[in-house]
Amino acid sequence: MNKNVEFALAARRGIAVVAGTVLAVGVAAAGAGVASAAPVTKTLSYTCAFPLIGNGQVSTDIAVTLPDAAVLGQPIEATDFSATVSVPEETVNGFDLLGAATVEGSATVNAVVTDGAGAAQDVVMQDLPVPSTPIPESGPLVVTAAGPVPAVTPDAAGDATVAVADTFTSKLTPKKADGSDTALGTFDLTCTVDAGQDLVLGTVPVADAAVAHRS
Repeated sequence: MNKNVEFALAARRGIAVVAGTVLAVGVAAAGAGVASAAPVTKTLSYTCAFPLIGNGQVSTDIAVTLPDAAVLGQPIEATDFSATVSVPEETVNGFDLLGAATVEGSATVNAVVTDGAGAAQDVVMQDLPVPSTPIPESGPLVVTAAGPVPAVTPDAAGDATVAVADTFTSKLTPKKADGSDTALGTFDLTCTVDAGQDLVLGTVPVADAAVAHRS
């Protein structure tokens, strides 16, 4: 088989894991916190720049629990984060030609927490592991990922807004059934959120420490 065709097929497969982890971590970027509320769920689409085959789109379902309140000077905590990515069967078809049985790697995801005064803090989750994911013989490839999120402490009282950043990167490696690499080897992938979507996951009311103490 033409080596360029093999590379293209492998690149398509990489999307699943990438989006899965990447987006997954981005959501939880809120940090580490106080009381917990009902889970937040959101579906976002990303366009990823795959090697050789060009741009491709993926859909990611994000779930995370944000605290229902926080106190100024204390970190905000996001918990129960997960991201589930579903890759359409048509994207998965033909990957068997490359001989890949699983995909694994790592992802770096960013999120943004904006405090009540409008000051934004970037939260970087670097090299989050992407667990080995079996490639199905038929149907969509579904990948679920989760990972730790650095704590974020707002500098001002008011509503702190937690949002997903507009890009994420991933390093993926398709593997054969015997654990060896495919012809594609390990490749880097950059994904960008499609325009027109609301990236906000939720808001956390942050009370002034003195007010919180009196209450």
